[in-house]
Amino acid sequence: MSEPIAAIPPLSAAVRAYGASGASSVGDFGTMVGDAARASLATLRNAEVTAARGVAGMADVQEVVQAAANAELTVQTMTQLRDKVVGAYMDVLRMAV
Repeated sequence: MSEPIAAIPPLSAAVRAYGASGASSVGDFGTMVGDAARASLATLRNAEVTAARGVAGMADVQEVVQAAANAELTVQTMTQLRDKVVGAYMDVLRMAV
């Protein structure tokens, strides 16, 4: 016989485990985009500071590489987001009125 599949824990438990805030605390779309942009800038500034500390010999190579990888991922994500927004805008412009 087959065994029943174990229940999947609720999403709220995962949200609490990772310390994320629920959807109720999220404001409007503009606030979300602004927060994402500020977080991206903070990641890039952290990478810049870590790289400078690495050049000065005050940071490990691993720290510098991790910061650079985080910055690269952030730039790639923001570039993809920008491309999606521009593509959506172009689709709206092509719509027949």
